[in-house]
Amino acid sequence: MSTRALGYAAVIRGAFRGFGVLLVGGLVHPAVMQLAEPLGYVWLLLVALVAFGAAAVAATPPGTPVSAWRQAPAAAVGSYFLIVPLVRAGAGELPLVQLLLTTVTAVLVGVAVGLARTSFEASRASSASAAA
Repeated sequence: MSTRALGYAAVIRGAFRGFGVLLVGGLVHPAVMQLAEPLGYVWLLLVALVAFGAAAVAATPPGTPVSAWRQAPAAAVGSYFLIVPLVRAGAGELPLVQLLLTTVTAVLVGVAVGLARTSFEASRASSASAAA
């Protein structure tokens, strides 16, 4: 794989993993509001952060080269863009500010997780080769 290429299979796998978390979290939201109203107010934010993190982790499996950290934010944003049509179908409207801020959040979480995972893998590999 070229240092500039994305692993498309990993990005797609990550996007669908994040989409699944967003879907289940959104479906559970009304129940959370009924059971614990204060938690319900931040539930979707927490679900989004977990979903974007899960997408980023799935997009950077063990052994991913450091240069492939870009896969993580691509997967996180992809997971959000997969759920947007369902949000629009349910709510009827999605404010532009919410769309932009959630996309920025997905990028930031993806970059953080992607850099952390690929740097951790690189440091682990270098320490293993130094120990051998």
